[in-house]
Amino acid sequence: MNQDPNEFRTANVVTLSTTHLLHDTFSSFFAPLLPLLSEKLGFTYAMAGLLSTVQKLPSLLNPLIGLIADRVVIRSAIILAPVVTIITMGLMGLAPSVALLGVLLFTCGISAAVLHVAAPVLMRQVSGNQIGRGMSYFMFGGEISRTIGPLLITAAVSWWSLEGTWRLIPFGLVASLLLFFNLRTIDKSHLKRFQKKSKTHLRQSVREIAPFFVLVAPILLFRGFSKTALTLFLPSYMVAGGASIKTAALALALLELTGAIGALAAGSLSDKLGRKIILLTIMVLTPVLMFLFTLATGPLQWILLGAMGLIFFASTPVFMAMIHDLNSDRPAFANGIFMTVSFAASSIVALLVGVLADRYGFVKTYQITAALSLCAIPLTFFIKDKSRG
Repeated sequence: MNQDPNEFRTANVVTLSTTHLLHDTFSSFFAPLLPLLSEKLGFTYAMAGLLSTVQKLPSLLNPLIGLIADRVVIRSAIILAPVVTIITMGLMGLAPSVALLGVLLFTCGISAAVLHVAAPVLMRQVSGNQIGRGMSYFMFGGEISRTIGPLLITAAVSWWSLEGTWRLIPFGLVASLLLFFNLRTIDKSHLKRFQKKSKTHLRQSVREIAPFFVLVAPILLFRGFSKTALTLFLPSYMVAGGASIKTAALALALLELTGAIGALAAGSLSDKLGRKIILLTIMVLTPVLMFLFTLATGPLQWILLGAMGLIFFASTPVFMAMIHDLNSDRPAFANGIFMTVSFAASSIVALLVGVLADRYGFVKTYQITAALSLCAIPLTFFIKDKSRG
């Protein structure tokens, strides 16, 4: 039966979102385990930032992965990626050295690069004319996974100790098998309608999308300071302030839970209100909430943490929808460049935030990152909102 290319295919969208959820549940284990791993292996916060960079290093291959994904049907890679991530991240607790931990994180980074370039393109193809909504579903799966991930890995540590967390691997593999059967229901003939045999020359494609990325790159860099400080170092921030590892994991779970809600709402709102107005709102609120968080204690700290989650993660589905608004006939390539730019920005800031934390402590570091994120506001005004066209 022929499918309407403008139809929002809910079953396929949910399957892809669930695949993202499973993958990122396991890939999110590093941050909540960071205090325990640093104690076991004896590394600094600067080294933690470097390890985070190692995990994201394969993202440099994203444009190449994107070129491949624009030419072939990409279901198989999306099915395999969670399997690799489940195994590598499940083995982190057994790592006897920083070097081997880096190897595991790098391998996970390869599978993450494949999934995060290929899956959004497939999501766009099954979202019809509701791209923002589809990207919100996709990012909801990723953000809710980072709510589940810290709680799951913390529970595993309490049940089996850090070295016993490998026992989560079989459960993840069973879930991957179930998703394998669901992903196979996505019709290849439907996907091939989106793949033109004759494409614009690569140089012309780069020329078409370059102005967008020239503006987006510094925005991601300035926002990346506060976002990385929260996502990577929040458990360490809480533990340094006297909280237990369980409380720190709960804080990260709350941040990611509200982040999932924000990501789910932002894409759909951008379809209705415009991408630019949503982005500007996010850019203005980000530094304000971050600075207030460093001054808060008790229940107010938790309220602000939830508010930051709603705002901080809402920009990604909007940016992803804007990439597809460019109407390039190489959407995976464009998405790959976005992921590479995100990698470069987050890698630079992860190392710098780690160095700042070692030198000045977390409260001062968080305030510095809040000030730096102010620089993203004027740049956002220059982005053209093609969804309004």
